[in-house]
Amino acid sequence: MKMKKLVCAIAVGLLTSAGAFAQVANVKSAEKIASSDKPDLAEARRLITEALANDETKNDPYTWYVAGLIENKAYTEGFKQAAIDQNADRTAMYTALTASVPSWLKVYELESQPNDKGKVNLKYTKKLQEVLHNDYLQLFNGGAWFLQGNKYAEGVDALEKFLDVKKAPLFAEDKDVSAIDSNAMNAAYYAIGAASSLKDYDRVISLYNRFGSFALNPKDIHQWVISAYFAKQDTAGAIPVLVEAVKASPEEPYFLVNLVTAYQKAGKGAEANKVLDDRIAANPNDATALLVKGSLAEEKDLKEALQWYYKAAKADANNANAVVYLGAGLYTAAAKIYENTNVTAAMAKTADDLLRAAVPVLEIAYKTRPDNIKAMLSSIYYQLKMNDKHDAIEAGTLNVDGATLPDITDLLQGLDLTVTKAAPAAVEEPAAQPAQKTTTKKAPAKRRK
Repeated sequence: MKMKKLVCAIAVGLLTSAGAFAQVANVKSAEKIASSDKPDLAEARRLITEALANDETKNDPYTWYVAGLIENKAYTEGFKQAAIDQNADRTAMYTALTASVPSWLKVYELESQPNDKGKVNLKYTKKLQEVLHNDYLQLFNGGAWFLQGNKYAEGVDALEKFLDVKKAPLFAEDKDVSAIDSNAMNAAYYAIGAASSLKDYDRVISLYNRFGSFALNPKDIHQWVISAYFAKQDTAGAIPVLVEAVKASPEEPYFLVNLVTAYQKAGKGAEANKVLDDRIAANPNDATALLVKGSLAEEKDLKEALQWYYKAAKADANNANAVVYLGAGLYTAAAKIYENTNVTAAMAKTADDLLRAAVPVLEIAYKTRPDNIKAMLSSIYYQLKMNDKHDAIEAGTLNVDGATLPDITDLLQGLDLTVTKAAPAAVEEPAAQPAQKTTTKKAPAKRRK
């Protein structure tokens, strides 16, 4: 019985070894195919896929080297074709180059680990390093080519692999590759932006964590990443990015508003107020912080919001957001007065004063944001019967060079935006009708047969 078990064990061992030898043979065959003048790349890919799935060969640097070699060969063949035909479809070419990168970086990952004797043998790394050094810039070109063709997913893949090569330990000492140059900055920007367009929020966040620190246009980058966190309903994850965004773009109210709101949602009201109070304490004329104070107040108290907006506009009359919010707030306040059921002459005058105050404020805003302001300003001109200006703004010839911020201190101080609506009239009940004598009709007698 023991002999029978031993025989079975030996048989299983032989079968396992045979399987391993078969996969090693597959890898060698795949390399031979990839190195030939007319390679059957489909067959080479089939063989290497089997080897990568086998426990005996999937952790062998040689297997990964050949996997990358096959894709690099596909890229090379495509590059030759593109050189002959400038209009050739480059999708397969750039896709193959993109696919080669993970395999070849895996080679270095495996070979850089010391063996049982404590030695490192970079046998296959040395073979691929020069090739990848020469070809990696084509990943950037491939990313640009994909994005121009609206193939965003492929574009993100190519740009991400370009950045992976730049940041790879394999090229840490190769400054030609590892330098964070304009190509790297552009690649990071467009990769994150394209992933955002695809609504691939996890990838946006991943790309930002790895490459966001050197991407172009930090304001755009932060906006995309914050939007990704919000889309995932991850307010806690957004907070560190918002903090960074506020530091990088202190003049942008979007970041400050959302940071304060995020703190509030996270039950950190003290931190929210501290952010604003610290900004205003450090600089009482911080128009952005004053503006955010107003923005937070507007939902509950428009009068208080207007006072903050006015402070922001006075602190920096060139702050486009401050004058836009102030002008729009004055317009909204005038409309709110007319929500009252009974509008008195005094109330109508206040509404008129608010509109007149909004005019120069919005004219200042019109200088920098005409498309955003035109409809509102045109409406106010019409309501105030300022016909010349109404005609000019509609014709695109309005001149607002002389617009200056008005003094509306007294107007805001005495402003009452309480809305009173008359109770609906009571519905009278109908008069009681005299009781009707009830009569009971007898069922008709059954007809006798």
